[in-house]
Amino acid sequence: MGDASKSDKDSCPPIIPEGVTPCDLYTNNSTYHLVGRGSVYNQLGDTLHNRPLPPEHVRVGVEIVLDGNAPLPVPNEDAGLLLLDDALGAHVAWPIGLIDLKIKQFQQPNEHDKDTIPTKESVASENEISVQKPVNLYGSSDKVPYLTFLHTYVKDSLTRQWDVPMPKEIFNEEYTELLSHSDIYEIINHEWLGSCTICVYVRLLYNLLLVPNMWVSRFCFINPTKIGPEYTQQSQYIGQTFIERDQPNTLFLSPYNTGDHWMLVVVNPTTEIVYYLDSLGVNIGQRQQLRRMFDNAIKIYRANKGTKVSKVKFSNIKWTMIKCPTQDDGSDCGYYVLRYMKEILLCSQEGVIPHEYFSTYRLEKYSTELIDEVKQEWCRYVLETIITNK
Repeated sequence: MGDASKSDKDSCPPIIPEGVTPCDLYTNNSTYHLVGRGSVYNQLGDTLHNRPLPPEHVRVGVEIVLDGNAPLPVPNEDAGLLLLDDALGAHVAWPIGLIDLKIKQFQQPNEHDKDTIPTKESVASENEISVQKPVNLYGSSDKVPYLTFLHTYVKDSLTRQWDVPMPKEIFNEEYTELLSHSDIYEIINHEWLGSCTICVYVRLLYNLLLVPNMWVSRFCFINPTKIGPEYTQQSQYIGQTFIERDQPNTLFLSPYNTGDHWMLVVVNPTTEIVYYLDSLGVNIGQRQQLRRMFDNAIKIYRANKGTKVSKVKFSNIKWTMIKCPTQDDGSDCGYYVLRYMKEILLCSQEGVIPHEYFSTYRLEKYSTELIDEVKQEWCRYVLETIITNK
């Protein structure tokens, strides 16, 4: 839809359906101007940063920026949200009359279609909403080659190792990761990722998403170095983290490495639901050790709260296999886990991950551009925040 056609609608604000709806975002400074895209979150008792929304406004998650210099209709100086670039990945208030909902209309099948069995390809094509622009967490649409800059820096550097302080709010313990040359070259050379590389991206998410949006109580991470197959106290560690960071509907994101493959397990201890995201699409029934580990952790949490559960329900912890994008090679599992974590932080509401995954990222697999996006973010963060301490 162009800017001119939007002006025809200004006298009739859209009816906002309950739930999450993709939308175009406009501003109106003498003329209507398409500035970005995102999703409207219309839920009962909705607030923004614990404050009621202004009248005739809705809560919008900004996912794509088309005009980063556009002023926000409702700026938030305390959070540093003044321009649309500042709000990428955040939730802001937006006037109802300046959004254009993208609701897919249901079409009655004709007689010929009724007997047609849809193929996997046709279903994927119908359900996908492709990301027109990668959602860069820095709010920048430029093509600065941070991977190249980082490579140039480290290959000539006499320093072989850098300290990466990890605040307690991330993994529920304060410690320091040691980032080495070999860790950095995993990203530069697009190699299989190790745990340090994963943990550095988790700190990036903490700094760029959780802190600015005040989401620290909504999300927590389980340290992948504490729950590998070689450890014996994984359930105790995970359960204790659930207990110490207990808040209603907090999601605990746990990158897990089997030894040769990364996957993501996300737990809502409040509802006792475990979301399982595997880029190989392996059924959770084939991951019995993993399942026992998290089931036992939930039981430890349950016992600490004194929750009484009938014998029939004692083991009835719900595991949901998410229909997430899947890889078609043997080395990208770590990069897929980085994207899963980022997308969950951006899109998850009320501690829930949809079984069909988030509509914006409902893809068969991630494009090279989407994988490169997280690599560039990682390189920029390491270069500016850790190595040069900008």
